Amino acid sequence: MDGIIDCETHYFSDGFLELLRSRKTPPRQEVHGGLRKYFPEPTAPDVAIAYPAVLEENLLDLGDSRIALMDQHGIAAQVVSLTTPGTDVFELDLALKQAREANDVLGAAVARHPDRFIGFATLAPFGGDESARELERCVVELGFRGVNIHSHVGDRYLDDRSCWPIFEAAQRLDVPINVHPTLPLGTMLAPYLGYGWTLSGPGLGFGHEVAVQVSRMIYAGVFDTYPDLQLMLGHCGEALPFWMYRLDFPYIKPYIDVLGDHPNLDRKPSEYLVQNCWYNCSGNFFNPALLACLSAVGSDRLMFGSDHPYESYDEACQYLATMPVSEPDRVKIASTNARRLFKLDAVSAD
Repeated sequence: MDGIIDCETHYFSDGFLELLRSRKTPPRQEVHGGLRKYFPEPTAPDVAIAYPAVLEENLLDLGDSRIALMDQHGIAAQVVSLTTPGTDVFELDLALKQAREANDVLGAAVARHPDRFIGFATLAPFGGDESARELERCVVELGFRGVNIHSHVGDRYLDDRSCWPIFEAAQRLDVPINVHPTLPLGTMLAPYLGYGWTLSGPGLGFGHEVAVQVSRMIYAGVFDTYPDLQLMLGHCGEALPFWMYRLDFPYIKPYIDVLGDHPNLDRKPSEYLVQNCWYNCSGNFFNPALLACLSAVGSDRLMFGSDHPYESYDEACQYLATMPVSEPDRVKIASTNARRLFKLDAVSAD
């Protein structure tokens, strides 16, 4: 299949990588020969992941090699965002500075390959109006089509009011926010520890972290204030489609909350997950997860994602080709839905 829109890929900038290597506290990186040891979470400074140098080389590539790989697998365009931890968890002044520099690097790549790269801004999520202005710069001046945010910073979550200027800007600019996983907060990590990266990262910690973040945004009334705001969720929704009925309990079963402690929302939580969220299969090439997501949100909200370079295009594209879905739905997942979300056809028509 050709013409595929890949809704999740990542990059590093040289400057961001140098910063990680210069730091003594997380987020930081250590070089051990052909391996890289990465410590992502300031509140859990001993949790690390090791990965080969070739992965880093692929993250740094925003040029011909990446384009050639896309051509090889029929990828028409990639959504590209700064890899975890983004600039999110740095102290605010440094986060604002690094976000602007990383966005400029990606902006230059988008300018070189405007039909192949769909830029997503990185921001300091708690930077308030300044971060909102940076998002507007990225969309208006650099041509980006979304923003990537990595959940919490310390004990502050995405329902914190200092994040809301970003939500307002994203709605006004009509671009989606991708909520990307990272490690849970250190005080939440105790049950995950003792097994290295296995449990705290992609095993369970990542998905739980995003599910908590998005649920907090819903219960805080973010989507009542910004009803047109759209989120993107990878890995078939981080299990949120599975939990829809349970998240609705206080709203459909009054005996669950007889004291009336649940937030007063305009809609049921599940409705926000259907009407304000888009889902892709990045790094979760598993039919039961896909079918649960498809059944919960419908084929008009599901898209393809590879999680390149963390995942193999051979596996991701083979999965797309063999998903147990109808051919019209396969086309929607491969490209049509993403083209609609990012307004790619409108751009082509200009």
